[in-house]
Amino acid sequence: MEDQRSASRQRRRYKVTMNGSCWFTTDVCAGGFCAEMMRVLPLRTVVDGAIHVEGIQIPFAGEVAWAKRGDWHLNLRGRMGVHFSRIASEHARLLDPGQGDLALGAGGAKRLGRYRAE
Repeated sequence: MEDQRSASRQRRRYKVTMNGSCWFTTDVCAGGFCAEMMRVLPLRTVVDGAIHVEGIQIPFAGEVAWAKRGDWHLNLRGRMGVHFSRIASEHARLLDPGQGDLALGAGGAKRLGRYRAE
């Protein structure tokens, strides 16, 4: 299956909180993220929450761009992609593949281990 994303992504597992719900990302970039959860939201649902990156809460607003349901009988999580409609530019740079490890500080690459941007 061909990757149809408009920007390259980093494999990162960050906590995302929204209205009492908690998800975890599988990959991120300055334009959005992919998250895993047991019950995905419908397409074009407007979301408003925060991504927790290295102790920083990054508020965002966005829209569900795509979703793939999981199967709770098999304990298989669903996945969905969120496209940002509002995020501060200085925070978006933390999620950018070219800037990610530099923005997180000198120890960022060590803490992020094998998922460090090359």
